[in-house]
Amino acid sequence: MTDKIMRPLRLQINAWNGEVANGDELPNRSPWAQREQTRPSGKWLAPAARADPRDWRHPDIGWGLVLPDSDALGSAERMNGADAPEPIRRLLAARPGAPVLRWSMSLGQNFLRRYYADGRVQDLSIAAPKPGVAEGHIPRYLLIYGSPEAIPWPVQYALNMSTFVGRLDLTNEALDRYVNALLSDWSATPCQPRAPVVWRVDHGRDDITWLMARAVAGMLWTKLESDTDLTGRFLLRDGEATRGRLGEALAERTPGLIVTTSHGMTGPLGDEALMRAQLGVPVDVARQPLQLSDLGAWKPSGAIWYAHACCSAGADSRSRYADLFPTNSPISRTVNGIAATAGAVIAPLPQALLGGEAPLRAFVGHVEPTFDWTLRDPVTQQVLTHVITTALYDELYQQKQPGQSFLPTPIGYALRNVFAEAGAFFGAWQDAIKGIDGNVPGMRDWALYRQLVASDRQTLVILGDPTVSLPPLM
Repeated sequence: MTDKIMRPLRLQINAWNGEVANGDELPNRSPWAQREQTRPSGKWLAPAARADPRDWRHPDIGWGLVLPDSDALGSAERMNGADAPEPIRRLLAARPGAPVLRWSMSLGQNFLRRYYADGRVQDLSIAAPKPGVAEGHIPRYLLIYGSPEAIPWPVQYALNMSTFVGRLDLTNEALDRYVNALLSDWSATPCQPRAPVVWRVDHGRDDITWLMARAVAGMLWTKLESDTDLTGRFLLRDGEATRGRLGEALAERTPGLIVTTSHGMTGPLGDEALMRAQLGVPVDVARQPLQLSDLGAWKPSGAIWYAHACCSAGADSRSRYADLFPTNSPISRTVNGIAATAGAVIAPLPQALLGGEAPLRAFVGHVEPTFDWTLRDPVTQQVLTHVITTALYDELYQQKQPGQSFLPTPIGYALRNVFAEAGAFFGAWQDAIKGIDGNVPGMRDWALYRQLVASDRQTLVILGDPTVSLPPLM
């Protein structure tokens, strides 16, 4: 690819801290796009098994649990998850044959470890796993139980490329509520799949929210609006995109799907307690961060929430973009300030909703910011968000065909092409690196762009069990 890339003079991120601008001049030369990083290479997703990949109960597909490893445990305890809290052990018991896989720092982003009853131990490749629950295999659906300090985000990013993975970091009553709802498939508190709610914040054409409102929320709304089955659909935009109106709409409709596009709250930088308390929450049209009290009358009831905002899922102790810009630039101060102040955490909004009364099914969001540049093709300027809108509508709302039994689409499977796209862009980035070595004009800009897109897609994460799906339209 030697077409001249449209290289912007500035980049914006979807983060707002109330003090620092969210845009920066793009350096003429940056080593960031050329730095080799440890990632899987070659084939990104393992060959699909003959079984329907949506059928996580099939032994050739499978579901498994990922726990931190511990030398304090014996082989049998490591194998059966004896150290996991009671609700997690109950979930394992309800899914017979599900293996427990272990992770430790020594395995990096390359392997998960399986222990067997006869004392054998296997380190299994994350990059190209054999799918299923049999010996030597890694299930396609994985639930990480642990904080991003215990099992770091980059492990989840690596698993995103080859499995369908979610994460839970709940304890005590919150964990018990989620597992009880999961095992009953939210039968006691059903949501309304016919009533999706879309909330799109727009701060004007010069702000990244303008592009997100059109490229993500707007394109999705076009699909939802044309579906005559979705009689309860509702859009909040422009002056209606306030935190109060969002809370009212959720309480009125009990939607099965919630989609929000906005800045994510990332301030105040340096105030650890306050930043952690409001990290990643959507910022409304009046630049007010959403409060849990705004949602007081709403019970999630098994909804799936997709939040396109910086840090909506959490933050890490070191941003992937730490050295993309000069140290004192606005974006560097923002991403490095988030890492230094918040550290490796899950954002408070999904934590509260996944562990609350009548909890969410799943929350899908980013651990890093999205850049305006990565939402468009740099040559044609066409938006590159079709994999997201396809996942949230065409996949999640896929219904049975005539003569077929209903098999819902799990959220992990619905998002598979987002991560496949990450793999494609990582591969294209490597090609651009070769172009740089060969002195091909424009390859430095292509390398930077492709790595930014790949990282943006890969750092989308699922919080909650990846097997959950929307209930059928009855």
